[in-house]
Amino acid sequence: MNMDVLQKVIEIVASVCEVDKTEVTPDSTVGDFPAWDSMGHLSILSQVEENFEISFEPEEMMEIEDVNDIVKAIESKKN
Repeated sequence: MNMDVLQKVIEIVASVCEVDKTEVTPDSTVGDFPAWDSMGHLSILSQVEENFEISFEPEEMMEIEDVNDIVKAIESKKN
Protein backbone atom coordinates (compact mmCIF):
# COMPACT_ATOMS: atom_id res chain seq x y z
CA MET A 1 0.00 0.00 0.00
CA ASN A 2 1.35 3.40 -0.99
CA MET A 3 1.66 5.43 2.22
CA ASP A 4 1.55 8.77 0.37
CA VAL A 5 -1.75 7.81 -1.23
CA LEU A 6 -3.07 6.57 2.12
CA GLN A 7 -2.09 9.81 3.88
CA LYS A 8 -3.76 11.94 1.20
CA VAL A 9 -6.96 9.86 1.36
CA ILE A 10 -6.98 10.18 5.16
CA GLU A 11 -6.60 13.96 4.81
CA ILE A 12 -9.52 14.10 2.36
CA VAL A 13 -11.77 11.95 4.57
CA ALA A 14 -10.87 13.99 7.66
CA SER A 15 -11.53 17.23 5.82
CA VAL A 16 -14.91 16.19 4.40
CA CYS A 17 -16.03 14.59 7.67
CA GLU A 18 -14.66 17.45 9.78
CA VAL A 19 -12.73 15.14 12.09
CA ASP A 20 -9.08 15.06 13.11
CA LYS A 21 -6.77 13.08 10.82
CA THR A 22 -5.80 10.92 13.81
CA GLU A 23 -9.40 9.61 13.96
CA VAL A 24 -9.25 8.24 10.40
CA THR A 25 -7.68 4.81 9.87
CA PRO A 26 -7.34 2.53 6.82
CA ASP A 27 -10.37 0.66 8.20
CA SER A 28 -12.55 3.77 8.60
CA THR A 29 -15.76 3.19 6.69
CA VAL A 30 -18.98 4.81 5.58
CA GLY A 31 -20.98 5.63 8.70
CA ASP A 32 -18.00 5.86 11.07
CA PHE A 33 -18.41 9.64 11.21
CA PRO A 34 -21.74 11.53 11.08
CA ALA A 35 -20.66 13.40 7.93
CA TRP A 36 -19.66 10.20 6.11
CA ASP A 37 -23.12 9.44 4.82
CA SER A 38 -24.09 8.92 1.17
CA MET A 39 -23.55 12.61 0.34
CA GLY A 40 -20.28 12.68 2.25
CA HIS A 41 -19.17 9.57 0.39
CA LEU A 42 -19.75 11.29 -2.97
CA SER A 43 -17.91 14.36 -1.72
CA ILE A 44 -14.92 12.25 -0.58
CA LEU A 45 -14.77 10.39 -3.88
CA SER A 46 -15.05 13.54 -5.99
CA GLN A 47 -12.17 15.11 -4.03
CA VAL A 48 -10.16 11.91 -4.52
CA GLU A 49 -10.86 12.10 -8.26
CA GLU A 50 -9.67 15.72 -8.36
CA ASN A 51 -6.56 15.14 -6.25
CA PHE A 52 -5.39 12.05 -8.10
CA GLU A 53 -6.68 13.06 -11.56
CA ILE A 54 -8.72 9.88 -11.97
CA SER A 55 -12.40 9.16 -12.38
CA PHE A 56 -14.62 6.45 -10.94
CA GLU A 57 -17.47 4.69 -12.68
CA PRO A 58 -20.76 4.73 -10.71
CA GLU A 59 -20.42 0.96 -10.11
CA GLU A 60 -16.96 1.48 -8.62
CA MET A 61 -18.30 4.16 -6.28
CA MET A 62 -20.91 1.71 -4.99
CA GLU A 63 -18.23 -0.91 -4.23
CA ILE A 64 -15.95 1.45 -2.29
CA GLU A 65 -16.76 1.20 1.40
CA ASP A 66 -13.70 2.19 3.41
CA VAL A 67 -10.37 4.01 3.26
CA ASN A 68 -8.57 0.81 2.15
CA ASP A 69 -10.99 0.44 -0.79
CA ILE A 70 -10.33 4.04 -1.85
CA VAL A 71 -6.55 3.50 -1.77
CA LYS A 72 -6.86 0.24 -3.75
CA ALA A 73 -9.08 1.94 -6.34
CA ILE A 74 -6.59 4.81 -6.77
CA GLU A 75 -3.67 2.40 -7.11
CA SER A 76 -5.46 0.30 -9.72
CA LYS A 77 -6.26 3.45 -11.75
CA LYS A 78 -2.73 4.81 -11.48
CA ASN A 79 -0.96 1.58 -12.50
